[in-house]
Amino acid sequence: MVKYGLDAPIETSKTVVYGVQHMILFVANSAIMPVIVAKSLGLEYTEISDMLLRTLFLCGVLSIIQTRFGHRYPIIDGPGGLWITVLINLGAITSSLGGDFVALRTSLELGMLISGVFLFLLGISGKMKYVAALFSPMVNGVFLVLMPIQLSKSFVLGMLGNIDGGTGVSGKDFIAFWITALVMLVINIKGKGFLRSIAILIGVAVGWVVAAMIGIADFSEMGKPDHIFQLPQPFAWGTPTVDAGIILTCVIGSFLLFANVIASFVGMADVLGEELTEKQLNRGTMCYGLSSFMTGVFPTVGFTVFAISMGIVRLTGVATRKPFYLGSVVMIVLGLFAPIGLFFATIPSSVGYGAMMVLFAVIVKQGVDCFQKANITERKGFALGVSMLAGTGIMMQPFAVFQNLPNVIVPFASNGLLVGVILAIVLEQILKDRTKDRRIPDARER
Repeated sequence: MVKYGLDAPIETSKTVVYGVQHMILFVANSAIMPVIVAKSLGLEYTEISDMLLRTLFLCGVLSIIQTRFGHRYPIIDGPGGLWITVLINLGAITSSLGGDFVALRTSLELGMLISGVFLFLLGISGKMKYVAALFSPMVNGVFLVLMPIQLSKSFVLGMLGNIDGGTGVSGKDFIAFWITALVMLVINIKGKGFLRSIAILIGVAVGWVVAAMIGIADFSEMGKPDHIFQLPQPFAWGTPTVDAGIILTCVIGSFLLFANVIASFVGMADVLGEELTEKQLNRGTMCYGLSSFMTGVFPTVGFTVFAISMGIVRLTGVATRKPFYLGSVVMIVLGLFAPIGLFFATIPSSVGYGAMMVLFAVIVKQGVDCFQKANITERKGFALGVSMLAGTGIMMQPFAVFQNLPNVIVPFASNGLLVGVILAIVLEQILKDRTKDRRIPDARER
């Protein structure tokens, strides 16, 4: 039951309390992502810090824009899980083929700029209802299951302490990884309400303290910042450069994130007892395009809307926008102070990956739920099986396998997640006109 609707008046004291709650959720869900992908992009400590500050700043600005002019719901805008898989994959390709990380980063800037324009124009066109129809429960399930599978290798490398290319097992990283993961797991299972909603923050904090105690969290590089106040720098990775393959990958990745975007919009509308209008869907898509564009101008991990926001409204019963705006403003302020970025940049990779493993384990469960809702017929089962097998099969291949392909398709063709979801969409559309599909019997019926 919603106690405070979107425009409901609320006392100042409660506005502050709920605003701080939103801010904590912003930080908990946004600060880890840049740390996770930083090494894959060849970034150094101070560059990681700067990217963290840009991420915090954009989280606040873009969340306000979406809530004021887009879908108009209190939904956090922040780094998307799909972009972690894309950036780690692109970084691995670059490393494997001896490429230039600087060129990779500047090409990503242009890729996000172009994908943002593409999404904005799609929103203006008013055709979003047709796009939404492509993301059926089966397609969403493929997306939600393949995404964690693609990251699973990175999770294991983080657990072993080999994320930087080392060999063997680091016992200290192993300990920090599992303490972080287990704390989050216990809170998710045993915790309730607000405590459960900040499981990421608590898990990372505990893992971080343990990492410092056993000597793998290095605070020495924090030192004294050159300056306290720092405005976000546009095109911080350099002047955008053209790489057709990366542009294609960014556009396709942004498109596929509609699976998450639409689910978040509709889910929040359900929590509020409303029906999502076509106007909201189109405006939300335009602002989603702006988010992608801005993560190219101020380079960081690509943004999407966070489905966790509807869970918070459901738990607290507070949907009014005032506390959300307050939390967003605090995020903007945090993103302007260099010591904040330097502090979060010290999160050890093993701690970050421990937190991410628990988060993506939950996403696998959401994917399975989608399959249960999909009414899998024999023909749909064919589409599901082919897309899952092709996607996971590609993930198992060394990147050298793809180097003989035209450069423009290598970043896309070597990404099992993107290929798998595209196959699911295409095959489902090809087979959807077939009637009298026979449902696949389960094991008990056989």
